[in-house]
Amino acid sequence: MNKEHPAIVFFSGGTALNGLAAELAKVNPECAYIITTFDSGGSSAALREVFDMPAVGDVRNRILALADTDSPEKANIVAMLNTRLPRYADRTALYGQLSHLANGSHPLMDGFSEVVRKIISERFALFIELAGDSFDPVNASLGNIVLAAGFMAHQRVLAPPIAQLSRLIGARGVVRASTVDNGHLAVRLMNGEILAGQHLFTGKESDPVASPIDGMWICSGIDDPWPRSVHGSSLAINLINDADMLVYPMGSFYSSTLAALSPQGLGQAICRNPCPKVFIPNMGFDPELIGHDINLQVERLLEVLRMDSAAYVNLSKVLNFILIDSVNGTYQQEQDFAALEKLPVKVIDRRLVSDESEGLIDPRLLAPVLMELASTGGKGGAS
Repeated sequence: MNKEHPAIVFFSGGTALNGLAAELAKVNPECAYIITTFDSGGSSAALREVFDMPAVGDVRNRILALADTDSPEKANIVAMLNTRLPRYADRTALYGQLSHLANGSHPLMDGFSEVVRKIISERFALFIELAGDSFDPVNASLGNIVLAAGFMAHQRVLAPPIAQLSRLIGARGVVRASTVDNGHLAVRLMNGEILAGQHLFTGKESDPVASPIDGMWICSGIDDPWPRSVHGSSLAINLINDADMLVYPMGSFYSSTLAALSPQGLGQAICRNPCPKVFIPNMGFDPELIGHDINLQVERLLEVLRMDSAAYVNLSKVLNFILIDSVNGTYQQEQDFAALEKLPVKVIDRRLVSDESEGLIDPRLLAPVLMELASTGGKGGAS
């Protein structure tokens, strides 16, 4: 490999990968993240209802995790974008805060240059103009609002505001949305129940699912579980085409990892690139993985990718390595590690858990393992 840094691409969402992203940003600015945009809860849900747009919360989360906070101004921008409006407050008072942000007088903008203040304040002003009285600002994420306003300012395209926000905070890595289309997630449980809307099965805003998840697809809305097609963004497909390694990392299994892989075109792009593909199973408890051992997770991964083209996608083309820590890791289900060895993939057993990480993956241990695998084309994967 002649590149200074290997291009490692992750499929994810949520916050589980933020520690690893921040760790890799110190040594490899060529890492890229293809992020799911199907969240149907929290601040993203309110914005989606008003603007009929993809969810931006996970995108915002990842961009901010990559920020260059050694710069005081960039650290101030990140602090502002990470801020939420109060959960319990008068609606008029909350819109008053947005108005102060729109005219640049809010204390959160102290320390901004005039150029940055102008850019950010214009986004808030546009948001207030477009949202009118239809948006409930309670507990709203300011970063999500800035991205939503940028989405509307650029004719309902998400890539330009992502790029602008990345430049403002000096993001040390690349973030792309997995699709430009607007969709939601639906799952079928083993008891036959169908849940439309990510917030209903993640165990964060609702109770954990009553039965193991038996399949997932993209649908039109939380009131319409019928499957619909959404297409992978061309920018995401370009990242896959140019990758030196593709990673299916830890995180909420269905709503983050598999969701980011679900748009049409991504599975075929993954197959076409002969680079190493690595799966890092979750440690700890994930409500979405009730009843799932690692073997079943591999089956589900292949199932989602085969929805793109069942005749073309097979396991050997989409997965080469499974990275585990059989000694120190705390896996949700009792794992039959011997059974993993029967899969047509290589199992790499490394120290991924430190004394401080409490049975979970320590990004400081995982980052160098991934850099080694990517730099050697997978040849550095001996246990």
